[in-house]
Amino acid sequence: MGIIRIFKEDIMKNKKLLAVLALAVSASVLMAGCGFGGDEPEEQVEVTATPTPEATPTPEATPTVAPDVQDTTYTSADGSVSIKLPDATWANKTDETNTLSFESPNVGNILILHGQGEETMAATVIPSTQDMAVSLEQADNDKVQGTDFEIQNYTANDVNGIGVYSYVTHMLNTEKSDGNLYVIHKVFANAGEYYSIEASVKTEEALASVQAAVDSFQILGNSTLKEAAPGTAASADNNAAAGTDAAAGTDANAGTDAAAGTDANAGTDAAAGTDGTADTSSGDGSGGSTTIPNSAGFTDEQLTDTNQTRTIYRNSDGHPLVIQPDGNGNWVDFDGNTYTFTGEQDAYDAEGNSYYWHGEGADVYYMPVQ
Repeated sequence: MGIIRIFKEDIMKNKKLLAVLALAVSASVLMAGCGFGGDEPEEQVEVTATPTPEATPTPEATPTVAPDVQDTTYTSADGSVSIKLPDATWANKTDETNTLSFESPNVGNILILHGQGEETMAATVIPSTQDMAVSLEQADNDKVQGTDFEIQNYTANDVNGIGVYSYVTHMLNTEKSDGNLYVIHKVFANAGEYYSIEASVKTEEALASVQAAVDSFQILGNSTLKEAAPGTAASADNNAAAGTDAAAGTDANAGTDAAAGTDANAGTDAAAGTDGTADTSSGDGSGGSTTIPNSAGFTDEQLTDTNQTRTIYRNSDGHPLVIQPDGNGNWVDFDGNTYTFTGEQDAYDAEGNSYYWHGEGADVYYMPVQ
């Protein structure tokens, strides 16, 4: 009986324990279902590592040479003639026997023609007088003198039987001149041969540089006119960018540029052999005067000597231009316009426009652009 009683007591204790456990399980289920004390789990954010971009190598800068500091002397394919173009924007369009042409967008054109022989000369009209130059203009597109055009700075010179004729046609009606404001003419001729250089200019600003290009024309090959526009033959490989390299012993501008000490409109034409600076300049520095590239044919001495060249500035807009003495006590530009000094620094042109001289030679005008 004692054992049975103990057994019953153990069973009763186990039942109580089971009841407590069941109650605890139920309570935990209810608490879980009602969400007591429990926060919803935080939303997980996926973090993606951003790769470090590779550094892009910096491209090397390619230096650009300004158009007006490049050598722009062009020698014809047959080596017969050369011309120093105003700048690197001018490109050759035609290079054939007896014909050369160049063009610069929005600036103008240059045409060089050559002819020889009795029949050719009989059919060619040479502007040997100003009246003849007027007649030639009138015959072109029925232009009227004084209304559509005017002839400026006409000169005629004789170099041992070779006629050298220079003038500028100022177009008053550009509708009859394909938009050209000026046409520069230069002709070398005798009884059996001629060279004609005609340059069309669309802007006032480009006139001086194109005039200098026309005046730089040289005859390199065999020609009865060579004495009036002498030049030194260039090497076979020379072209527009390297027509005559000073290092090779000949300078393209030597001896034939109107700007080199004599102006065509001052009564002596450079092509007529009146430039005493030098007909050839030595690239090795041995003797003779040398010219600086893109300096309109001036020697280094002329560029820095203010008694030979000066750079003046128009007071109205600061526009610079180069003047030089004409030998008669006056100062002139490449177009033959005359400038008078009223003091050490003040100058005036024939139309009364005022200019200022800072005491500088032409070297500041032709200083290379960095």
